[in-house]
Amino acid sequence: MPGVDPGLPRPSDIVVTGLGAVTPFGWGVEALWQGARRGITAIGPFTRFDASRHRTHVAAQVPAGDDENDGARHLSVADRFAVAAAREAVASAGLDLDTCRESTGVFFGSSAGGMLEGEWFFEAHIHRGTRHARRGLVASQQFNGPGDAVARVIGAGGQVETISSACASAAMAIGSALRALRRGDVDVALAGGSDALCQLTYGGFNALRSVDEVASRPFRKDRMGLSLGEGAGVLVLESAAHASRRGARP
Repeated sequence: MPGVDPGLPRPSDIVVTGLGAVTPFGWGVEALWQGARRGITAIGPFTRFDASRHRTHVAAQVPAGDDENDGARHLSVADRFAVAAAREAVASAGLDLDTCRESTGVFFGSSAGGMLEGEWFFEAHIHRGTRHARRGLVASQQFNGPGDAVARVIGAGGQVETISSACASAAMAIGSALRALRRGDVDVALAGGSDALCQLTYGGFNALRSVDEVASRPFRKDRMGLSLGEGAGVLVLESAAHASRRGARP
């Protein structure tokens, strides 16, 4: 456009300055990248719950990680994935939250939230009685748990929003973060999603005969369905102008 310096960021320009991931390849973006580069699969037998009564017996499970610090043991599995990915994203963005805490928002997607913990409660209630079923597990079941946990741990003072819309949840959360940034509601947004394997989802897709009995390859000629997995991914999004002011590299 005439009169506009092409080197200057436009108000609508949004950039990614940080990445965080927890995947069945391991904890961190580097583990995901190396797993993808090697062309291997992380789908196979798993132990998150007993799959022996289900039609299929493979999924992609996140390996055990050193995430028991700072009260993490009191979080749901999906919450722990979310917090670890968010911390990595903030660190990779070089973001000093003390300078922008009140204008940092969290936009998260989760399909099942802490459903796994709800299943643990139900199983204990059925087989061992109410006294042996920890009520804290029920409190973990809310699907807004992962996003709320991220906001608490990093101390975000901006808006906190969770979208639960099945497989599109995290993508819609990123879209919501973009709108908030362009409106000027926040200067920085942590956007992404987190889910853990649970029997509700696994059993539901199996009932639909939608789960492949072996690790699925999306374009395999004889593919018999999808493969389910768990994990979290987080982006640090900010306006190009805000990133430029703090010297961040998009």
